[in-house]
Amino acid sequence: MAGVPAAVLFGVFVFWLWGGRYVTTENAYVKADIAQISAEVAGRVHEVHVRDHADVAAGDLLITIDPEPFKVALAKADAELDATRGQVRTLIATWNEAKSELQEAESKVAYWDAQLARQKTLAARGIVASSKFEEVESNAIAAADRVGVMQKKVVRVAAQLGGQPERPIDQHPLVREKQAERERAALDLARTTIRAPLAGATVNVRLQKGDQVKAATPLFALVANTRPWVEANFKETELTYVKEGLHATVILDIYPNVMWQAEVESISPATGAEFAILPPQNASGNWVKVVQRLPVRLRLVPQPGEPALRAGMTASVRVDTKRQRTISQLFGGGTALATGEK
Repeated sequence: MAGVPAAVLFGVFVFWLWGGRYVTTENAYVKADIAQISAEVAGRVHEVHVRDHADVAAGDLLITIDPEPFKVALAKADAELDATRGQVRTLIATWNEAKSELQEAESKVAYWDAQLARQKTLAARGIVASSKFEEVESNAIAAADRVGVMQKKVVRVAAQLGGQPERPIDQHPLVREKQAERERAALDLARTTIRAPLAGATVNVRLQKGDQVKAATPLFALVANTRPWVEANFKETELTYVKEGLHATVILDIYPNVMWQAEVESISPATGAEFAILPPQNASGNWVKVVQRLPVRLRLVPQPGEPALRAGMTASVRVDTKRQRTISQLFGGGTALATGEK
């Protein structure tokens, strides 16, 4: 009669000493890197080069969008670029012509100024007709006016050439603008072929030849070949002694007889509620305290002959916190502190 209660008390004591060392959860899932494949230009699907669940390498061709409209746009951009270059060449020729005309006008000004000074000398001596003097004076004024007109023309043509008419044709603003439009048309044409950004397997490929696609709209997913991991969602009250580097074990529901060794890689800096579409507004109305969950990322240690890991599989996780109580805590009163090492 005394042995049974003693055994029970001893069992309770041992359970208390080791209690709380392991934290477990079934709210865990296998995760993997997933890329959403989308088109960068809108158009009609010309060819689908992959099927659902197909393995692809980085750079493999996935989808081809009808390139004909983009080829036409590129040809138009090439024509506009050539026309703009011709326009700039014409402006440069006009500028050079205006400079020559300005030099000619300045020469005439010098000539008529000299003639006007001579006529003034002769007029002072009274040996020139007044009509001749007035004619020379009029020509000198006209030559000066002509210089002013040509100077304005040179400035106007230079302004049309961006203020630097002597730089190369392809560096003029008008030509650079058309070059940018041509490069954009060429880029759009190149984007009609969609290639795999990384190696992996395609998922949810529902496209058919002839379908219309919009730019930046996801078409299907590509699950990367990188090593999957497990994301376990623990209650915040269970994470008191969980830290990075702790050992854990993982059992997938699909493989109940296989146990993976794992390591705590990181703990999320925010609870899942912080990223909800409608986050809780705890500052208004009645408040009910709800235990939150924090995602914990676990790295699965590779093992020979392990089964395939697929994203979304459910799992059960147990983390060894190495927490250990002591007898002194049982009789010391107050809050018991955990001891142990990482």
